[in-house]
Amino acid sequence: METLEKATVAKQPSRHITYHDLRDALAEPGCPLCRRVARAVDRYLRALLYESVNDPEVREGLRASQGFCRQHAWQVQRRASPLSIAILWRDLLSQELPPEPSANRRARLCPACAVAAEAERGHLAALAEHLEAGSLRDQFAASAGLCLPHLRAALRAAKAGAREFLLAAESEKIVALREQLSEIIRKHDYRFRGEPWGREKDAWIRATAKLAGEAPEE
Repeated sequence: METLEKATVAKQPSRHITYHDLRDALAEPGCPLCRRVARAVDRYLRALLYESVNDPEVREGLRASQGFCRQHAWQVQRRASPLSIAILWRDLLSQELPPEPSANRRARLCPACAVAAEAERGHLAALAEHLEAGSLRDQFAASAGLCLPHLRAALRAAKAGAREFLLAAESEKIVALREQLSEIIRKHDYRFRGEPWGREKDAWIRATAKLAGEAPEE
């Protein structure tokens, strides 16, 4: 009996910090993975801009990646002071230009994109693990669910039990969202314009987030 109990315990996924983070994220509006990836990037950018602008290793890493992608460069632009921007961008603009676009030395991934990718991998793995074990199924069922890009990624990462659960849970959420969109269309008919708005009022915004992911942080 003791051996059986130990084996049962060993099969349970560990409830480390990512599990608790996901449980909290599922109680918030929108796709939990979009939210947590954005938060990881936000932490990285805050640390960079407030602590590491003059760090030689950080600056060398930025030079190696040839700076940020367009999305993250503008996030930095909106958050940083003119002095921080001047320091970082002057450093990047001091590099020798490659002779042609297909130069042998390929730039590394945008550092903020790398942070986002790592956060996404970790949260996807934890979500798949805990949905398979059943420890996050109730929270997921009560949540807004995943955006479709993250749903596809989660289905690739999940085992059979978690995949089956995800498909069933998300099908219900999509049907409900589609019905709310139909209600928006109906209430724009002149015959029904006097009816009060209900849960469907912001469905058009939530549908965009479901299809494409949560709106990027400003």
